[in-house]
Amino acid sequence: MNTKKRAIAFVIILFLFVATGIVYIFSELYTESDIDEAKVNEDAIKFKEEYEKLNDVSAGEDKKYRTVNIAEDNPFIYRSEEDIIKAMDEKESFIVYFGFSDCPWCRSILNPLIDALKDNNIDKIYYVDIKNIRDTYVLDEEHNPVRSIEGTQGYYDLLTRLDSVLDDYGELTYTVTKKKKTTTKSVKVEEKRIFAPNIVVVRDGIPIAKESGITSSLTDPYMEISKELYQEIKEQLSSCIAKLNESLVCEDKGC
Repeated sequence: MNTKKRAIAFVIILFLFVATGIVYIFSELYTESDIDEAKVNEDAIKFKEEYEKLNDVSAGEDKKYRTVNIAEDNPFIYRSEEDIIKAMDEKESFIVYFGFSDCPWCRSILNPLIDALKDNNIDKIYYVDIKNIRDTYVLDEEHNPVRSIEGTQGYYDLLTRLDSVLDDYGELTYTVTKKKKTTTKSVKVEEKRIFAPNIVVVRDGIPIAKESGITSSLTDPYMEISKELYQEIKEQLSSCIAKLNESLVCEDKGC
């Protein structure tokens, strides 16, 4: 091998050696946990911006969206329906908040929820935006409930997996007028539903509790929330959230 070829080979080897070293150093400095933390921070800022951009914005009918103040280091992590199913399959323990930013009920319980999470030392909660993934039922001409909007497959999978803690869809009403007398009738929809807001606690892949935070005193999502009502909402949410770390209580016959 002549001198020129030796020089080229040396340069190539040196380049590969340096490149390998740089990759190694970078991997040591920027670990997978760092990447995860960066994703968490990105989600927290996204959540803050998504909800705060509606502060004091018109919600129609002379109403305005409630103002919410969210810290940049908030605990919300965006997840899809499929992500939640996967986490359950992997026997993960977690809390998930189902809602969406322009849901007035969600905005009413959001700050008490954040405080309840802090009180229970929960630094991570999954967030699934359900606004466009759920189905919608209406009554047809014969007053039978029919789907007017289909949900995603992931949503239906969640209904199955969370069935034990979810509430029923509810009833659809219609009126009948006979001899100038009007009567309101209702038809039950035979399906569970994920409402907004719904906070679900999952332990070891099993759903164990669900809460909305909508107390009996919170009768209107646009009403003023007093200190007493705020505390009431927080305590109701905290009672549910605390179940994540509660020990299993076994009876004499076993668990």
